Amino acid sequence: MKADFPQYSNNAKLGELGVSIVTKIISDSFGWLFKRNHQEHDFGIDGQIEIVTDNGSVTGQLLAVQIKCGRSFLKENNKWGYIYRGERKHFNYLVNYPIPVIIAICDPENQECYWVHFRPEAVEPTDAGWKITIPYENKLVSSKEMLIALVPPVRDTYAELNEYWEINKLIADSSIILYALDDIDVKEQEVDRPRKFFDRLRSTKELASQSQGKIEIMFSGYDEDPRELYEIPEVREYVAKLSDVLSDLFFFVRTEVPTFTVRLFALCQTNVDFIGYSTQGPIMRQVSYDTRPVAGFIESHCPALNELADWVNMPMDEQKRLFFDIMKCLSIELPKKLQN
Repeated sequence: MKADFPQYSNNAKLGELGVSIVTKIISDSFGWLFKRNHQEHDFGIDGQIEIVTDNGSVTGQLLAVQIKCGRSFLKENNKWGYIYRGERKHFNYLVNYPIPVIIAICDPENQECYWVHFRPEAVEPTDAGWKITIPYENKLVSSKEMLIALVPPVRDTYAELNEYWEINKLIADSSIILYALDDIDVKEQEVDRPRKFFDRLRSTKELASQSQGKIEIMFSGYDEDPRELYEIPEVREYVAKLSDVLSDLFFFVRTEVPTFTVRLFALCQTNVDFIGYSTQGPIMRQVSYDTRPVAGFIESHCPALNELADWVNMPMDEQKRLFFDIMKCLSIELPKKLQN
């Protein structure tokens, strides 16, 4: 009759016993959760341990565990611990596993369990695969704090993000956003901070859409300088660098009159000449500049404008309006047929 039925092998029994031993320690001694992988999805990981705090909070912190049970796994040792030998096919799988992996070996007689954190640098290659030492002192039942140390600290991210969300709401509700830079930013060529702010505006389609056309970039620290900002060499150098970093400027920049940012960025790309004249009052200055670098400035920023407009599902006529508004800011008149 034996040949006519599936057999429950000794290896299968030991496998079940190992899972039972680990589950009992995790559940009864730690008060944590053990989630077993389905056998058909077991490629070297038998289950996952989910950490639960002493007050019962399930944190989302996970450890993966490979379980082996049997006296054979405790026969080979050195002066530091038991030698566990792994198959080569499992090595890369364990290395690339997205959460920390522990290897546990269980003694079926006394139901003691030993473990080690699988780390590639702790592994030694062998002819048939690899090996790692499982320390004698690493008894699973007394290793709660050691296991906790393998995962990142628990964070109440929702509470941490409240301030971030409040600022996003303020951005969304504002009609104009003045982003301030000072002379220290200019001298240090600080472009990472403004880039991160623009990245923040792109964090969701909703926020990007709500922030469109609101940004004016202002500079402080030059009030005592009689020159225009686009006449100051360090400002020109900085704005040119900032322009390269803020490829999506045209989408977020304010174009309603009075506008400042687009003109400043354009004028810092080219040489500017001034023609001074007086009409029996304050000296008036007319600006003359080479339009070719300005054309390059416009061309370099249009791809990101189109990409962002498409991303937020902006209608084509609205996209055209954005572009024409930029041109108006630069006092560039486009043929009527292009505006239709």
